[in-house]
Amino acid sequence: MHITDLPPIPDAAYAQGVSAPFCGSIGTALVVAGGANFPDKPLLEGGAKRVYDDIWVCADGSWTRAGHLPDSVAYGATFPVDGGLVLAGGNAAGRTTDRVLLLTLKAGRAELKELPRLPVPVEQAGWTVEGKQLYLAGAGTLYTCHTADWQWSEVAPLPRPLVQPVLYAHDGNLFLWGGFNPETLEVEDTGWVWKAGAWQKAPSIPDGGTFVGATACTLPDGRLAVVGGVNRAIFAKALHNTPDDRIPYLSQDPAWYRFRQEVYLFDGVEWRLAGAAVECALAGPGVAVAPQGIYVAGGELKPGVRSPKIFHLTW
Repeated sequence: MHITDLPPIPDAAYAQGVSAPFCGSIGTALVVAGGANFPDKPLLEGGAKRVYDDIWVCADGSWTRAGHLPDSVAYGATFPVDGGLVLAGGNAAGRTTDRVLLLTLKAGRAELKELPRLPVPVEQAGWTVEGKQLYLAGAGTLYTCHTADWQWSEVAPLPRPLVQPVLYAHDGNLFLWGGFNPETLEVEDTGWVWKAGAWQKAPSIPDGGTFVGATACTLPDGRLAVVGGVNRAIFAKALHNTPDDRIPYLSQDPAWYRFRQEVYLFDGVEWRLAGAAVECALAGPGVAVAPQGIYVAGGELKPGVRSPKIFHLTW
């Protein structure tokens, strides 16, 4: 794989990197909005998380602050649509939100339009688009809406009440991978496909890991690209940490957490390894389709520590 660095966002707080931003492409412009980090003091030292409302646009190789979201938001879903991005759900001011916005650009400035809200507040969901149909997997349910009216409806309950799943639409079928189950604390490597009105088994995650912390986007050729994610065994153990485990767990070097360096592609039938790079060992990065390859923005290097890197990835 080949990595080309983009310039950093010219802001003191964003220069420290954010995780879980809204991230997408409008034409040739890359948009990064919202996101969260610990700018004042590290999490290890008791620092408080800060969430942002800034909308940043990179066009012609430089960043501009193009506007502000109505709320400071992270952990939402970004749907690429014709001429813009749909920003749905997330965590705003410490509460899960059902707000949905259409973001477009005019003369380099962000324009926002309120769309019908989600049926329920949703954050840390999976999302995908096929044609004019948007799909969201969160709060234990699969939802959909059409761009003709933007009205959301329920498709079916998820096979598990997954947090941070990956969702992918292909030829009318919907593929889903975990994620973790907040009720049982089981970290999933299972794949399902919603087909003919029922959930069926689908190819599992190729390395036996999980997509907790991974971010995905659908490429122009229809394949799914998945970047980042935590190590399944380490994260599963961390879900059962006691208060005494907190400091030792947060004190390790980034390599210890073994975030996934591999980038995987899925074509609706099988997985393929696109390549691996240490720069991709991230949790919660922003990911967007680029003119060639994808953009990767921010994400966690380890719990509480963000990456300031924004780069163009090709293979």
